Amino acid sequence: NLSKKLLPFHIISMLYNLNEDNSFYYRKGDYKLQPTDIKYLNESISELYAADMEKILIGESFEDIAGSVTQIYRRQKDNRFTNFYKNFRYFWKYCDELTNFQVAEFAEHFIKYCQVITITSFNTDQAINIFNSLNGTGVPLTPIEVIVSKATANAAERKTFESNWQAIVNKTDHSSLNLNLLMTHYIFVQLSQQHGAITRNPGIRAFFAKNKELLKHDVEFTNSLNTILDNLGDFERTELGKILNQFNSNLKPFVSSYLYFRPMNQEYLTYLLRLGAILELTDFAYANRNFKGFLERINLKYSQVDIVSDEELIEEIKKHISTAFNKEDILQTLMESGVPNSIIFLNEYVYCKQHDQEFNIYGNVDIEHVMPQSGLNRENIMADAGFTEPEEFHEYAEKLGNKILLESEINRGIGDAWFRTKKENTITSHHGFIGSQYKIAQALVGYHKDTWVKDDIKIATEKAAHRISDFLFE
Repeated sequence: NLSKKLLPFHIISMLYNLNEDNSFYYRKGDYKLQPTDIKYLNESISELYAADMEKILIGESFEDIAGSVTQIYRRQKDNRFTNFYKNFRYFWKYCDELTNFQVAEFAEHFIKYCQVITITSFNTDQAINIFNSLNGTGVPLTPIEVIVSKATANAAERKTFESNWQAIVNKTDHSSLNLNLLMTHYIFVQLSQQHGAITRNPGIRAFFAKNKELLKHDVEFTNSLNTILDNLGDFERTELGKILNQFNSNLKPFVSSYLYFRPMNQEYLTYLLRLGAILELTDFAYANRNFKGFLERINLKYSQVDIVSDEELIEEIKKHISTAFNKEDILQTLMESGVPNSIIFLNEYVYCKQHDQEFNIYGNVDIEHVMPQSGLNRENIMADAGFTEPEEFHEYAEKLGNKILLESEINRGIGDAWFRTKKENTITSHHGFIGSQYKIAQALVGYHKDTWVKDDIKIATEKAAHRISDFLFE
């Protein structure tokens, strides 16, 4: 019928500013779209990848679009693509499986019920309320969008704020944070600075609803965010920063808050690491008062530089660890099978500190099982290592003393080889433990035996467990 024949015209007119002739030629495949033809632009100052929307709207084919969109550096698999492309790909695949009739029905339904609403208001709060009211069944504005809208409206020099904010967005994208996490760090900095009765982060929306004055000083606001990003980046490049990154990310805002007010004191920050490691080794969740509650309380003291010294902070967290947790319980947990991978990293770190060696994380790293946990010759490995029952074999394979850090290329090169081969393998280009940069792997090259059996795992586990528990309760 006529409505279905007019569908292509309706869709084109919804997306592009084309005159009648160009619209006709485009439908015939004789007109190449230009960026200036696009009707909608994403001009959000919080969006780094707005160009992807343009690439999708002027792309000639799915393959053309897939080859031109942004692939975000450092991200893996599907995470390397932007939401623009992932949303487009979803609908392309959905429609690709439909018949021509079903596609026409889908398009007709979409056009009938889709609304594009323009909101014009000189009052930011009013515009946000209108948008959220009209958008009841859609995606609400994110807390970041609300913050940016209000800060933009309050800015003395709008262009200056937009430029400063875009710099923050770009710097955040090259950090370990995202904008929401950055705001969480900022909130804990402010809670410390306010030094009031409130210790807990109420959430981004609630915090800024109560602290509206912070967004009235846009330069100070972006300067604070910039300082947080710089401080955290500097910290994460240190040995301590690299190991702390292996633990619960909820520790990071307290690192940022501490560094915002004080110089980097490795001794105090090492106690934060200890608390994070103990969290991994207890049955408590982060929300427990011995973790979250304690960190929120001590955070208020970070800003009190003239009243509370670093030595007093160290004494407080040291006392908290010794009174709230039991060393023997932690030691027993370390002796058991299946400790978290973060503890394998900690074992390497503490070993390096004990032997006055540098700790680092080199490229892609694996958790290597010295006695292989699986493989084609598993039965032979079990027998040679002194195991008769698969359950006991698995238990010992997952013990702390049987796990070390190893470069991925070395680990995959030696596979499930025998211990002697793993130590000294020079047949492949990967060289086995002898070619590793990790200190415990290097130490195993000089191990006094060419076999690695049940008793060796037991002894190594006891050594590592005592090494770590002594460090935690030092």
